[in-house]
Amino acid sequence: MVGNEFTIMTDVNTDVEPSYAEAEGIVIMPQYYHFNDGVIYGDEIKLDSASFYKRLYDGEKAMSMGCNPARIKELFEAELNKGKDILAIIFSSELSGSYNTACTVAKELESIYPERKIIVMDSLNASAGAGLMVYMARDMQKAGKGIEEIRDYIESIKSKFQAMFVVDDLQYLVRGGRLSPLSGKVGTALDIKPILHLVEGKIQVLKKKRTRKKAVDELMDVMKGMEPDHTYFVVVHTHNRQSAVELVERIKAETGIEVDKIIEINHTIGTHTGPNALGFGFLAGKP
Repeated sequence: MVGNEFTIMTDVNTDVEPSYAEAEGIVIMPQYYHFNDGVIYGDEIKLDSASFYKRLYDGEKAMSMGCNPARIKELFEAELNKGKDILAIIFSSELSGSYNTACTVAKELESIYPERKIIVMDSLNASAGAGLMVYMARDMQKAGKGIEEIRDYIESIKSKFQAMFVVDDLQYLVRGGRLSPLSGKVGTALDIKPILHLVEGKIQVLKKKRTRKKAVDELMDVMKGMEPDHTYFVVVHTHNRQSAVELVERIKAETGIEVDKIIEINHTIGTHTGPNALGFGFLAGKP
């Protein structure tokens, strides 16, 4: 028996390319951020990257916010009213309340639309590490797989999706409460560039290196040791596309992997990474 048609949904913090999402019928739910100007950015009101990072450079503190329950409900209902089920893959519950919000909305709507199915998945990941789950889900959907089969398979390999990146300036992690002020001061004084990755949904420091070059070298070595899949690989950056292009070229030269997606990390995550973050998401062959 063929299951119902279903829509794949996600939130902006999985960094799925908007153009890809539009072409493939994937719905992206907004998350938000604000400065101390009373304006909420992220949905109707947006800032271009140059303006956003200039404000960070100038010392303004940006604060991130999760998904709006009313907006999630609106987007869910739009698909339910088309007679479609929903598979929603959401940013890590350890870093945002958006997963719990989506689950609450889904439970409410299931009583209103008992004939529909709403599956909400906690990616326990961020940026491209979570976004690759969305790409895989869509590939499986196009191959004729059902919503539960896709859910079960991605859950079974979820820990293999990796997100790793180097940040250029520790002050933004300190501002966002992701790093202690003392660690930030010491790290800045020593020109420490931490390599960050996701472990069970939480951001952790994988390695610390003096200078950005050494950090990127280490990032490459760690990735190569994990035998990455050639299909599911994305390079990410915050407002430094040239560095991302150079990283893509290096990945091809050293691994043979031809990366076809370079994605700028969205501003909600950028409030914590700051400008010039660089890294990748990939599907690992081994831990």
